[in-house]
Amino acid sequence: MEDEYLKGVWNSPDQEMEQFIVHQDPSFEMAQLKKAKAKLRSLLFPKIVGIVLGLGWMSVMFMLIRLSILYSHVSTGKYFFVGSLGMILVITGVAVFLYTKDIFILQQIDHSGSVAVTQRKVAALHCSILNSVRISWLQLPFYTTWYLNEGMLAHGSFLLWIFQFLATVSATWLAIWLFRNINSANINNKWVRNFMRGNGFSSVIQAREFLNETDTFSREEVSI
Repeated sequence: MEDEYLKGVWNSPDQEMEQFIVHQDPSFEMAQLKKAKAKLRSLLFPKIVGIVLGLGWMSVMFMLIRLSILYSHVSTGKYFFVGSLGMILVITGVAVFLYTKDIFILQQIDHSGSVAVTQRKVAALHCSILNSVRISWLQLPFYTTWYLNEGMLAHGSFLLWIFQFLATVSATWLAIWLFRNINSANINNKWVRNFMRGNGFSSVIQAREFLNETDTFSREEVSI
């Protein structure tokens, strides 16, 4: 009877053969876990680079703010300069914190031997990457206001005012729109995936697919 079953599997389509092999191979879960970890491990170096660059940019912002506070006279331009750079500094700091959090999660995933625990950590990493990108875009409008001063406000031409208004409003609208739309609910939208491609998101998606395969095959095995 068993020989007849094996012959039937051998003569079945490739997909059924693959599933049969998977069900009979107790190391499949571990293999999928290793593949997922390998994908996620590739994110470690870019995250470290991002933290270093972020800290460097924060240092520049802090130095400029400090110099402005100490050595420039009180003026409208100073308020715009310090306020804009201060917001950029704070938002960049939040992004750096999330990058640091990502590294901590990656380290936990690397030392986890459980698929269930790894799935939860990958889900947390998924949300953290989304949040770091959407929050980072909130600093965009402040790059259009840091240079404003009394001379521009009092004596700027009508064309300059129109250009400044359009630049600030457009940057504000884009920042808010991206912040609201880059989220887990829209992750299946093609534009979101393409937008997130350069942030290591593809590796996270592939890792989740590897881990989800273990659940899929486990459910199929139970149903057999």
